[in-house]
Amino acid sequence: MNDHEQDERLCDIPSEIATLSACLQSSSARKEAKRHITADDFHIPNHAAIWSAMSHLDRDKQPVDPMSVRLVLGSDAYAIQALVQIMTNQIAVPDNVAVYANNVRGWATRRRLIVMAAKVAQSARNPDVDASGLSSAVAAQFAAVRDAGDNEDIQSITLAELLASPDDEPDWVIPQLLERRDRLILTGGEGLGKSFLLRQVAIMAASGLDPFDPLVKIRPAKVLIVDCENSLRQVKRKSRAVVRFGEHHGTGNPGHVNLLCTGRIDLLRDKDLSTIHREIDAIQPDIIVIGPIYAMSPKALMTDDDAVPVLAALDTMRETGAALLMEAHAGHASGADGRNFRPRGSASLMGWPEFGYGMKPAGASGYADLVPWRGDRDARSWPTALRHSNDGIRWVPHDGRGYTAESASWSPTRGMSA
Repeated sequence: MNDHEQDERLCDIPSEIATLSACLQSSSARKEAKRHITADDFHIPNHAAIWSAMSHLDRDKQPVDPMSVRLVLGSDAYAIQALVQIMTNQIAVPDNVAVYANNVRGWATRRRLIVMAAKVAQSARNPDVDASGLSSAVAAQFAAVRDAGDNEDIQSITLAELLASPDDEPDWVIPQLLERRDRLILTGGEGLGKSFLLRQVAIMAASGLDPFDPLVKIRPAKVLIVDCENSLRQVKRKSRAVVRFGEHHGTGNPGHVNLLCTGRIDLLRDKDLSTIHREIDAIQPDIIVIGPIYAMSPKALMTDDDAVPVLAALDTMRETGAALLMEAHAGHASGADGRNFRPRGSASLMGWPEFGYGMKPAGASGYADLVPWRGDRDARSWPTALRHSNDGIRWVPHDGRGYTAESASWSPTRGMSA
């Protein structure tokens, strides 16, 4: 088999013709097809030219029909000949365009994979290529093949179109507190209870309870905790009581929270990041508690060059749709206000999350204030002051005047049907 014959087997010309025929017949078929393919997915250049001509007419809000497409093609005789062939195809059904287009896309992806695999094989045989970073580069390259040409049309919309569209309801994980893809960094003094507070948020959410008011029921969340500092024994000892509380009062199962104790890791190492993503792929969590951030890199993250790649790796977890919660070291003492609660290190750590709070001791033991070290990107119901609950197993909101979530509802509007 020669190269040309082998190349012809890596496409489905009837599906390309059927796709274009369906799109010539119906604007809704074109709209549906654009969800699946672009001009680059067509193997036959003349077919790509016809697709581009229809897209050009759509963008200009001009009618799409064989004659208007013919005018856009101009003097391209081969493309016009292909258009005539497509016009004679009376078998394609516009309602089935997704089937035709997906087949076109599938063959295009196969062709791209073959080309990319040859390049990867060549790199793997090159002794000058750094093997430790090759798999990460390969993963990115194959992801690019998957996403190649996702959409060739202009993606921007006008403000008038935006304002005319229905308002989207927030996709809450914890109503009024955490939305999907939110990022929170919690700082504070050593030993004050940052890790415990984040685990409390996770375990209570998995129980189907508002983390700061068990009277409010929420939809139970799927949770993954990646602890880079504490051992299994330590987490077991510190989590038992709040898990029991959630089992007794909640509608979910906090025992199904997934826990991965890794010790120190390096998110820039392929192996470490892939390990976490395998867990995420299997669990599909709504909330990921990970950290502390200083245990996820061998460097101190004092510069943007060190911090930005780590934050980018964390964002790959956030892109799965989970809310991301983590802790960081607070800065050192600063001026008359005492400790600086901004994260220690690069300024990138300050601008990255949607929410940044520091835990500050407040008077007697067992009391703490939540001090914002950056402005919230959205209005949320994070408490400003906490104290240990009467049973000693949770942090509960406290307003300094004897009010706690144990004596009244902290925020009745936070609930939703389970």
